[in-house]
Amino acid sequence: MEEESAALGKRKLPEVADVTKTPKQESVSKRRTVARTCVHEVAVPSGYLSTKDESIHGTLSNPAYKGEMAKTYPFELDPFQSVSVACLERNESVLVSAHTSAGKTAVAEYAISMAFRDKQRVIYTSPLKALSNQKYRELHQEFEDVGLMTGDVTLSPNASCLVMTTEILRGMLYRGSEILKEVAWVIFDEIHYMKDRERGVVWEESIIFLPPAIKMVFLSATMSNATEFAEWICHLHKQPCHVVYTDFRPTPLQHYVFPMGGSGLYLVVDENEQFREDNFMKLQDSFVKQRPGDFSKNKDGKSGGRAKGGSSSGGSDIYKIVKMIMERKYHPVIVFSFSRRECEYHAMSMSKLDFNTQEEKDDVEQVFRNAVLCLNEEDRNLPAIELMLPLLMRGITVHHSGLLPVIKELVELLFQEGLIKALFATETFAMGLNMPAKTVVFTSVKKWDGDSHRYMGSSEYIQMSGRAGRRGKDERGICLHCLCIQMEMNTLKDMVLGKPAPLVSTFRLSYYSILNLMSRAEGQMTAEHVIRNSFHQFQYEKALPDIGKKVLKLEQEAALLDASGEAEVAEYHKLKLEFAQLEKKLMSEITRPERVLYYLDPGRLVKVREGSTDWGWGVVVNVVKRTSAGLGTVSARGGGYIVDTLLNCSPGSSENGARPKPCPPCPGEKGEMHVVPVQLPLISALSKIKVSMPPDLRPPEVRQSLLLAVQELGTRFPQGLPKLNPVTDMKIEDQEIVELVKQIEEHEKKLFSHPLHKSQDEHQLRSFQRKAEVNHEIQQLKSKMRDSQLQKFRDELRNRSRVLKKLGHIDADGVVQLKGRAACLIDTGDELLVTELMFNGTFNDMNHHQVAALASCFIPVDKSSEQIQLRTEIAKPLSNSKKVQEK
Repeated sequence: MEEESAALGKRKLPEVADVTKTPKQESVSKRRTVARTCVHEVAVPSGYLSTKDESIHGTLSNPAYKGEMAKTYPFELDPFQSVSVACLERNESVLVSAHTSAGKTAVAEYAISMAFRDKQRVIYTSPLKALSNQKYRELHQEFEDVGLMTGDVTLSPNASCLVMTTEILRGMLYRGSEILKEVAWVIFDEIHYMKDRERGVVWEESIIFLPPAIKMVFLSATMSNATEFAEWICHLHKQPCHVVYTDFRPTPLQHYVFPMGGSGLYLVVDENEQFREDNFMKLQDSFVKQRPGDFSKNKDGKSGGRAKGGSSSGGSDIYKIVKMIMERKYHPVIVFSFSRRECEYHAMSMSKLDFNTQEEKDDVEQVFRNAVLCLNEEDRNLPAIELMLPLLMRGITVHHSGLLPVIKELVELLFQEGLIKALFATETFAMGLNMPAKTVVFTSVKKWDGDSHRYMGSSEYIQMSGRAGRRGKDERGICLHCLCIQMEMNTLKDMVLGKPAPLVSTFRLSYYSILNLMSRAEGQMTAEHVIRNSFHQFQYEKALPDIGKKVLKLEQEAALLDASGEAEVAEYHKLKLEFAQLEKKLMSEITRPERVLYYLDPGRLVKVREGSTDWGWGVVVNVVKRTSAGLGTVSARGGGYIVDTLLNCSPGSSENGARPKPCPPCPGEKGEMHVVPVQLPLISALSKIKVSMPPDLRPPEVRQSLLLAVQELGTRFPQGLPKLNPVTDMKIEDQEIVELVKQIEEHEKKLFSHPLHKSQDEHQLRSFQRKAEVNHEIQQLKSKMRDSQLQKFRDELRNRSRVLKKLGHIDADGVVQLKGRAACLIDTGDELLVTELMFNGTFNDMNHHQVAALASCFIPVDKSSEQIQLRTEIAKPLSNSKKVQEK
């Protein structure tokens, strides 16, 4: 790429750089054009001939529009915007992948202008109701003839431009809406939402069902496999699909870290995207200097919001950070939390802060009073309405999916008008809402993803951090992390500077989709059609040629390896595998606390294995009972007992409180002994040998002397240290264990007497082992090639159809019955459960308040340990719904 020009508007696209071919079932050509600030590619179906006038539209590989523009802009378009507009004028689909706030909306507006110019209709879809509301307001100001359909609100449904959530579009496609016959363009905003585990399938189904005559505009944050997605669109709809990709960020970012419970801000990544290792080391030192009680944290690394001795109003770290941001005039600020409850807690803790002038307070109150006029008199007195005004008047508020729609829209309007200075929001606020701030704060770097607490991925971080920095207003945006646990340098670096993750399909078959397809399917709209054309199946089939190449390469390697004695080496490896499995089964029995604790006395040598990681032999120091393992624990599921064990660790791996790493138990490898907490299930062997324990293990030289003693024992017993016999030494009389011990002894004799075990020819042995590994890998890859993903989904479809027949949603011939037609209309909660409750009369004797309370149980929210005493009239229906769910 050429060096960037100082003036953004002067950048020009160079000529085509190269033309490449992509291996596909259909020959799809892909041409790559590299510009200073964007990359252009196009996937073209086999045999496609362009009929566009090249003097006006340019070529497929180098689109450049020279005709009359459907829309003009008060600014000069960036290169990626110019290329995207040229692709649209060719009447071809385009995927625009760019950072947040780069200007993707300008491309969508051009597509809408084209539809208006050509007297056609256009649909704008988004993943969130909040985003749909905002886009409706923006587009209505620009074009007027705009409608809104979100499920909550419907405005001007016959307008030429319809803004809607993607679920509404899917419903229209299922129902064969007449509107779609007049639609020329569909704009999918935030298409990377397709990888969402719960809702991603909605995007796939919508794209599959769209008629081929409709062209699509996909707007996305940066992703690493944009070309693969375009190839899927090309394969699916037999039309070209362009990719315009840019990683240009209009406003550079600075990334700071604040150690919770400590003080000071540490710049870890500057505006040139350079990681500052010196500052990171200072940050680590600040953690070491703090006393354990100084940190406001819990076991998941989430901020508790209070510093030691502080109060919820004035002492929390978040309070101090927000106050500092206001004093330095770094507002407006968005504070991201991964929990609605945490958002509200932090907002309420700002009770002593006031950021608005009296004039701004008056404006906020007036807008608020006007907004709630649309509500019934009774609803205006709801706590969710009344409690919001005092916060709003002080320039503070919250934004999450639990807010009433009118309040959510009000918050968005006030934030856009600059009347909100500190906004406490969940992750959904970062999904496409064009509401940037000067500063973004993360109250935690970990999030709950439904299975576990994990660090934010680079794509998630790019999305949320992109809210920082207002184009044309700020020289740079500021991102601030609140860390309450130590974090490895590479983990932080990967999160902040990591490449965007690829778009991976999360396709699944839902009962809602199956019932809708069965009841309203016409022609090709069947479950089989959806499965076959899903992005998931496309990605799987695309990977098959690569797997075939790898198999061929491995087979060539296997042919070069010495084939002599292949049966002998196979027999030896089988013996080793069986021996290892028997030992593992035996250890799972004898490491039960009631059996093993007596023998885990100080000085006992034990072998530790964590998955595929071998820690080697260590020395027992102490055994304690804990509810959970602490920082640096070698852990496994189960086992409430922790064995503090001296283990050989890699030099320097446990510095600054980091988790120690094992030093491979190989001759000549030098490590250092550290006490590592180990859970019982990770002990893979107990030795008969005990070593003398010195009274004080703190001096490094004392621990090193124990390391030398353990290593010397290893040389004294080349066949392995003598192990405790469960029967003769531990006096276990369980018949199953006695039989296991006999089997292990027999396998051990066979193993030790095998010629390969005594072989001194190391080269031959390694060759044998490598050949066995290669053959095993070949078998696994061939099995994967045979294992059709298509067949898996077909089996799942049959199983779900059986469930629907059993529950009475469809009959034996697959015809949808009354229950099934009802389930077709429920796309928010569990459609089968809600339908069962409707048909068994659960809702019949409930008033509308009780119905709303029970319906709220079907919507996923944050986990809570709070115990609530329910009245009988609502406790009974809830109990009934649980019983139905269990069935």
